[in-house]
Amino acid sequence: MKRKKPSANSDNVLERFTRMPADRKRRLLLKGAVGLGVLGVAAGAISDYDGKQRELHDLSSVGAGEPVVVQVHDTSCPICRSLKTVTSKVLVDHQHIHYRVADIATTEGRAFQQKYGASKTTLLFFDARGKLLDTVVGSQTREDLEALLARHYPPAA
Repeated sequence: MKRKKPSANSDNVLERFTRMPADRKRRLLLKGAVGLGVLGVAAGAISDYDGKQRELHDLSSVGAGEPVVVQVHDTSCPICRSLKTVTSKVLVDHQHIHYRVADIATTEGRAFQQKYGASKTTLLFFDARGKLLDTVVGSQTREDLEALLARHYPPAA
């Protein structure tokens, strides 16, 4: 295998760095360290977002021992996006109920949609064993969702 010779440009950069005044080297190194820190934070945020998205679309939690609300969702549908926003905000106060999204742009989401005969902009309410309790189609208000959750998942006595 042929080894690549270091370019004259890389030698030139090293020479220029060694000839720099100490305060300029320090600033350059500090900027590099800050840049690496920013990249690290960004990478962490992206990784966290990716993990949350994977969990949100994990439909295997249906029937896994906890109640689940699944939204059949089309990312290009403004009503679907609005329903997703309202539903996720309401379910923040109901930690015992999992919220999942069956994105019909994916194979898994489409299969889930077909299995339950649901249209887009639909919420499917499942009990802890995976039994379908209710299917609600269309946009919902916060109050409507709170009433549905209270009816299907009453607080434990």
